Amino acid sequence: MKNYTFFLVALALSQAAFGHELNTDDTPLIETGLAVYLSYSYRDKNYVAPNSDWQIPGALMGGEALPVEDDAALDDATADYRYAFSPDNGIQLSAEAHGGHGETEFKFAHYWYMYQWRFDDSKLRLEVGKMFAAFAPHANWHASQDAYSEASLSGDIFWGRSLVDTGIRGSLQSGAWHYGAELWRGDSWLADNGHAGDVFARYSGKYRSLKFTLGGWLLSAEAEKRRDTRYFGGHSHGNVVVSSNDAYFSGDILAGGLDAQLDIAVGHQDTLQLDLSITQLENDGVVVDSQRQASLNSEYQSTQLGVTWRRGRHEASSRYESLSLDNSLSGSAAILVGRATSLDNPQGIDPKRTTVSYRFHYNSNLTLRTEWVDEAFGNIDQQRWVAGFVLRGIFQ
Repeated sequence: MKNYTFFLVALALSQAAFGHELNTDDTPLIETGLAVYLSYSYRDKNYVAPNSDWQIPGALMGGEALPVEDDAALDDATADYRYAFSPDNGIQLSAEAHGGHGETEFKFAHYWYMYQWRFDDSKLRLEVGKMFAAFAPHANWHASQDAYSEASLSGDIFWGRSLVDTGIRGSLQSGAWHYGAELWRGDSWLADNGHAGDVFARYSGKYRSLKFTLGGWLLSAEAEKRRDTRYFGGHSHGNVVVSSNDAYFSGDILAGGLDAQLDIAVGHQDTLQLDLSITQLENDGVVVDSQRQASLNSEYQSTQLGVTWRRGRHEASSRYESLSLDNSLSGSAAILVGRATSLDNPQGIDPKRTTVSYRFHYNSNLTLRTEWVDEAFGNIDQQRWVAGFVLRGIFQ
């Protein structure tokens, strides 16, 4: 983690090398209104047998990281209602629905309060409630609000697809800088039954015709008997019910990452965007399965590189992901625990995935999307095609 701390220091020292824009606009923090999003897709392949749960060998899985299926299904639908008591003071309520696997699940996902203080060239913001994490762009994902219909591998493995928890967030936007800190109660995957906290810093600026954002973050968490609850109570795959493994993890989690985005105006209508995310996560604790216990020391690393070309209503994107999953299990039951939880990764294949996406924005409410996915992990090595659409509407 020392290199992450060094990066944050270097980022601060680099401010003098680039021009930046002061954020002095009077845009309201929150406006009363309802935003609705829906993503629906068809896939030609499914890589999970109907009677088995989805486990990426070498990783602790959980949260909302459920597999895709070879059929037409609802990826997700979200409804975000905001109410403004004033331009700098309001609440947000969010509901979500997820489909596929023989069922559709509906729940209230977020509900939190926001307040903002404005100064000459800065804004101080306080948010309290059940909300998504903001320290990294890949910590919160929805198919209906993303370029891709499938979550990244690092998002699934590190954050259980989306990190949503009860907590408090304070952030300061001063000129081109954005600083923040978050404290979490531990109601979600990652810090279940424990607690977590993170800090982040981002710098946005311009250099000639380029726009860029550089960011770094650090997270520390403690989990207590964190289980994979994706299939608790039985989860339906058509007519087959799958049950969860009852193993749990208790211990410390330390993570850090770097994120960068570069936008280049190419000609009058074209824009090229480059994205890079590097993430490292370490687990140090115990894994317990059927009264057997093993000590776990693991180090996960992820590199994610993306490129997007925009021209008018057309948008083409490509994302490459590569992960390294290194686990060390010790104790008399280490071999049995490793097999039961898939942490042993017997084939030693680290996950890799390439996704190519084309989106046609028919209008502000409808986007047509097609994708090609090539991935390999464990005993899975396949390609699949995806075709679908995204609907969106904002009502104020």
